[in-house]
Amino acid sequence: MAPAPSPVRAVTVVLLAALCGGCASLEPQRSELAMRVGRSDLSVAVMRTRVRDLARRFSGLIEAMADDLSARSGSPHVASAMLRFKANAVPAVQSALFQPDPVAALIDTWALLAQLENSLPHAAEGASPELLAQAHGSLVALESEVEAEWREVTGREDATQTRDRVHAWAAAHPLTGPLVTRVSTAALLASLTDVTGGGLRSTAAGLVEDTRDLTARVDLYATSLPRQARWQAELVAMDALRAPTVQAALAELGRTVDLLDRVGALAASSPTLIERERRAVLDALHAERLGLQDFATGERQAVLADVGRERQAVLDALHAERVATLQQLDGLARGWVDHAFDRLGPLVDRVFLWLTLLVVLLGAGGLLGGLLLTRAWRRAR
Repeated sequence: MAPAPSPVRAVTVVLLAALCGGCASLEPQRSELAMRVGRSDLSVAVMRTRVRDLARRFSGLIEAMADDLSARSGSPHVASAMLRFKANAVPAVQSALFQPDPVAALIDTWALLAQLENSLPHAAEGASPELLAQAHGSLVALESEVEAEWREVTGREDATQTRDRVHAWAAAHPLTGPLVTRVSTAALLASLTDVTGGGLRSTAAGLVEDTRDLTARVDLYATSLPRQARWQAELVAMDALRAPTVQAALAELGRTVDLLDRVGALAASSPTLIERERRAVLDALHAERLGLQDFATGERQAVLADVGRERQAVLDALHAERVATLQQLDGLARGWVDHAFDRLGPLVDRVFLWLTLLVVLLGAGGLLGGLLLTRAWRRAR
């Protein structure tokens, strides 16, 4: 039976395994694309640092080239075209150079620069040949930097064959719309590195951006995104100004401004005419004011006269109505009194008749009573 391993030996084995794993983790990460194109001793971190620096410089150089061509051309059409050019080219270059695999980023950027060189004469249509040649030279200089990086990666000084392939691919896939819709360079990269499409995707997916890559991307975007937003706002404003209604309004405004300029020139050259017209206007206003005051006074007097006549007519009508009412009441009173006396005559006669009969009856009663009393008194004696 074999003896059991001692604790010291077990700990030693564990430490050796940990040290071997640490040494393996400290080995520089290499890109499969880099190993296939030639220089397998370049780490991904070193290549990324070189490529990320190109992203910062290329963005500024493309913007400066477009601004210089726009300013020196003196054409609003060329200025608008260059604004659209840099608004599309700068984010496309940044996106190409910030791919996870730096080799793929170099090839994609190289093809993009070749496409920009081919589309520049059409984009800056109307610019002079000298300005187009200078702008084309700026793009060629950027392409030369990418080619130098490619020679550094491959370890070969002659990159003519690669450049021919890149330009042939760019000529076969021209830019016909926004750069976000451009054809992918995966097929070109596969032809240059002998990697299939699936292998290319798996290679790029196996690479993860580290903190330095993210910091570089954030720094570049923090510098570039505000300018890109301003470019997009300017493009929106230009598109709005190209609307038919806006153009018609601007043309009408221009005609109005010209008319006002002519009126201003006439006014500046004719102070006497302006003074005479001013006096004429003031005199006309004064005459109109006096006429209006006279008219208002006449109307007021006419209204007051009409009101006085209406008031007197109303008073006369009220007096006549009052007199007629009193006469009618007097007639009614007289009629009522006559009717009352007519009714009271028979009544008074009847009352006097009854009073007379009553007095006669009372007198007869008194005589009869006196006789009876006298007779009784006599008998009593």
